[in-house]
Amino acid sequence: MNTRNLFKNVTLVLATIATGLVATTAAVSAIPYDAARTNASPVPAFNVFTGVPDGVGDESDFLRARETKVATAPYVDPLSATCKDGEKIQMRVYIHNGASTQGNNNGNGPSVAKDVRVKVDLPAAAAATFSPTATISASNAVTVNDNTTINCNGKKVKLNYVAGSAAQSSKGTGRVALGDEIVTNGVAIRSQATAGSVYGCWDETVYVILTVVVEEIVEPVVEPKPVVATCDMFRITAGDNRTIRVSDFKYTATNATYKNTILNWDAGKTNVSTTAITDPTKVVGQTYQYAANGTYLVTATVRFTNTVDNKEIVASTANCQQKVTFTDQDQPVVTPVTPVTLVAAGAGSTIALFAAVAIAGTVLYHLYSNRRIV
Repeated sequence: MNTRNLFKNVTLVLATIATGLVATTAAVSAIPYDAARTNASPVPAFNVFTGVPDGVGDESDFLRARETKVATAPYVDPLSATCKDGEKIQMRVYIHNGASTQGNNNGNGPSVAKDVRVKVDLPAAAAATFSPTATISASNAVTVNDNTTINCNGKKVKLNYVAGSAAQSSKGTGRVALGDEIVTNGVAIRSQATAGSVYGCWDETVYVILTVVVEEIVEPVVEPKPVVATCDMFRITAGDNRTIRVSDFKYTATNATYKNTILNWDAGKTNVSTTAITDPTKVVGQTYQYAANGTYLVTATVRFTNTVDNKEIVASTANCQQKVTFTDQDQPVVTPVTPVTLVAAGAGSTIALFAAVAIAGTVLYHLYSNRRIV
């Protein structure tokens, strides 16, 4: 053993046997490392030391990661990675049995952890931040877990295990390939020849590595839903005593819901009079009476709620406005703001118009007849 392996000797025959009988599964953790004065664990126990030098630190932080594009990059936790498509990230599991080397007895002593297995759980879903978890278990030691953080800096990706990438290494075994079951049911590891056995001692530390590859997630392009919210028709008719009535009203709403219609009976004036209707079926039939003769602009402003982003839409009034003119004459005139002109004609004006046409026709006939006679 090297100088870091110089534990303060414990009385193995009594302490290890007596303690091992009752504390085989007891939790042992957070033993401060103090070089030659450091006491070993009385039973097999994984990663129980704190303040270990040479970049180890607290052994409880035993799962770390690095990007493989820099071969000499250290394993860290957390890891901030670029996570470009196809880039690889390597994870390392550090396994140290903190029991005394004197109790190994060539694999048969009380310091040896038996049936040791390592498992790494990888998140399957796409994300921008990942927390893989490593588990170290044995039949005669407390199971320990640790997770590491891999931060992809807001980029949504998947981390896919690279088949055949798992391996372990130790001084006693060199590099040994491990099965892909490391990411499902776990795999057995060893520090010497005996499968599943990890001896107590710093020189028996085992390192397990595996690799994942980054898969960038291409989000499907979501076509925006078409939103149509228009006022299509608004007509009024004029009656006696300077009254008007809404006779026609139509609108279109696609991916939008009707909110209300504001009828402005005197648009453009300083003191305007408006009516708000929240039920679209009640727009037709609305009436209004003016106090004096004149020309008035009547508009229908329709408001909708966009069901895509819940914002308000105010429809153009281009198709939904008309002018009405009241004078001292018998009949008012309703004029669309569009080029079409509508005249509200009653029975009296129809008779007058017919009489005028008849008189004009008679006069022209006589003039023509006289001319022929001459």
